[in-house]
Amino acid sequence: MMARLIKSPLGEISGKAGGLVFKKTKYGIYLSSLPNFSHKKVSQLQQLQQNKMKVVMHFLKPLQNILSKTYFPLRQNSLAFHQIKSYYLRHALKPMEKAYAIDYAKCLMSYGELRPPEQVTAQRPVTDTIVLTWEPQLGQALAQSNDPLFAVLYHEAAHLFYFIPKVAGRVDGTGTLKLHQKWANFSNLHLWVGYARTEEKRASVSVYVGEV
Repeated sequence: MMARLIKSPLGEISGKAGGLVFKKTKYGIYLSSLPNFSHKKVSQLQQLQQNKMKVVMHFLKPLQNILSKTYFPLRQNSLAFHQIKSYYLRHALKPMEKAYAIDYAKCLMSYGELRPPEQVTAQRPVTDTIVLTWEPQLGQALAQSNDPLFAVLYHEAAHLFYFIPKVAGRVDGTGTLKLHQKWANFSNLHLWVGYARTEEKRASVSVYVGEV
């Protein structure tokens, strides 16, 4: 940090005073702070928290645009991304030998009050096609026949996400994902589905279907 003193009530100043340095130049007197050379060792707990945050933010960063369309907390006045990050730090990590990894089954790709998809199945008869089926549950609360079913695919090695905002409507009970060539070449894709009425800021909790 550095600042210029326009007029000093103490007259001309130079040298050090505590953690401050006064330096006289032809442009006037400048005030700066001494550099902090603290090498305090990070505790094991601090290192653990830093590792957790690093893993979570690496996973969430490319997801932010998708989550803005599917994640609607019940308290709309709160910061949604802060809530997402907090959830992932507490619930979506699993310990490895010397680090942490994302627990895909506990990841949320959406959040809200709509009734979530139930009895979801996924088959991949050919590399560029994924066929989904689900039970619409139209006789239940918070389920509308035209709720759009979305899908999120993730390829771990490439660290890429693929978002399909509308596969079909809730009432359809089945839908087909046609993958672009790049994604058709990927195997072991992680898949989540959910309902999202983005314009109304309403969604369901997502469901992790598994790997396809």
